[in-house]
Amino acid sequence: MPRGRVALSVALVLGLVAVIGRAEPDESVGSPPIPVVTLDALPLAVPAAALEPDARSRAEAVLASAIFAHRVARIRYRSREDVFRFLLDHPDFAASVARALRVGQYRVTPRNGGYWGDDARGATGTIRVLYADERRRLFHLEGRYERNLLPTIEGQLLVLLEFHHEEDEDGGTVVESSLTGHLRIDTPVVGTLAQVVGAVTRPLVERAVDRKVRRFFRTVAQVSRWALDQPEQLATMLEGHPEVPPEPTVAAFQAILLRDRPPGWARLPYRLVPAQAAEP
Repeated sequence: MPRGRVALSVALVLGLVAVIGRAEPDESVGSPPIPVVTLDALPLAVPAAALEPDARSRAEAVLASAIFAHRVARIRYRSREDVFRFLLDHPDFAASVARALRVGQYRVTPRNGGYWGDDARGATGTIRVLYADERRRLFHLEGRYERNLLPTIEGQLLVLLEFHHEEDEDGGTVVESSLTGHLRIDTPVVGTLAQVVGAVTRPLVERAVDRKVRRFFRTVAQVSRWALDQPEQLATMLEGHPEVPPEPTVAAFQAILLRDRPPGWARLPYRLVPAQAAEP
């Protein structure tokens, strides 16, 4: 296999992470994200003791054979925490919302205690949540990447999402998050050659990671802004939309969108009426 094709294949397998979405950060908020790609393992920030046995086994299998590690930090955009957490905990519904808003094409379907994902660009696979707490989610992705003129690559990704919300100067809230990922290649020939040409592929992998993460958070930021600025419009749009299945999840999300919103009459223009004009 030509060396150039191997390098490109290793970079493109990172598209597996796009199974859980794609977007780009709202660069109008804070500083641009900082990508770090390395051949060395990065700290996972979730202790093995916190994982269930099956989850620990999956995580350790990736970490023991990872050929690349990457971290993208300081990703900031405007966000409502309740909306953010709801979509994070319902990835299949989040994918439906993205398709309804025409900001994403990926599909996520519940399957065998996890999710099956298809990013519509060649990446398919299974997504499992290995760990979750108030500020972290650890995902395990196992699948393949198939594109014309490229060999099919099978691999696994361990992705840690860390996030927290804080108030901004406008009285709203922003979320700051980071992604730490470890990549394992399960296609034997590609995996062996990737280790040999690792130094050559690093710049290409760095660009691929940065591009994928930016695409991922662009979608997230777009949905987030809509939920902040036009929650009523978003709630109405999802009602009966063919991409959004009619189920209790829609009603629950609409209730969150409209929570604490003032009634319609409170936003209408008004003027004081002279006392004599008010008399019959």
